[in-house]
Amino acid sequence: MPESDADLRARIVTGAIEAYRAADFHTVGPAEVAAHAEVAEAEVRRVYPLWDILVVAVMDRWNNGSRRALWVVAERSGAVAYLRARLEAGMDDPALVRLRVALLSAASTPEHPAAGWFRSQYTRSFEDVTLALVRDVVAGREPRGASPRHAAEQLVALYEGLQLQSLLREDAEPLAGFDRAVARMRAGWAAVGATV
Repeated sequence: MPESDADLRARIVTGAIEAYRAADFHTVGPAEVAAHAEVAEAEVRRVYPLWDILVVAVMDRWNNGSRRALWVVAERSGAVAYLRARLEAGMDDPALVRLRVALLSAASTPEHPAAGWFRSQYTRSFEDVTLALVRDVVAGREPRGASPRHAAEQLVALYEGLQLQSLLREDAEPLAGFDRAVARMRAGWAAVGATV
């Protein structure tokens, strides 16, 4: 029985993820994806006639899949533990971090065909962290005086900055840096709460 287009798309996305794991973002094209997916390049071009649609499918499966899989950490242990788990997952799969960093410029370019999707995904991810922090304050995991929105800005900036450093600095220790910075942030949040 011939492979359906839905199955073919799924196989191509898997192949694209493997291609991005094996090579730099800027060197991966339809030929590399086809080789990793073990399909003809013409099939890649047929089911993904626009390259940006394939990149969106890759990010949806790879990045959002990781985000969804780790959300249970936020539910159980809070926003800080969730972002730390995501940071650790990125260390285990640096190709995903490289791809995500490479695509941030696309999200900031209004003319990019997928800019709206990338921006909405980024906003959703930020709102997830804010919501988790609201729950953390209510549950007593974070200080009462902590502003969930401001805390989310700090935590997301820390997470993203450490991800970038992990790619560019050989001596980077992202998890230790995260733990040190979070301890200082929490002290600041508690101090603000004490003066409210």
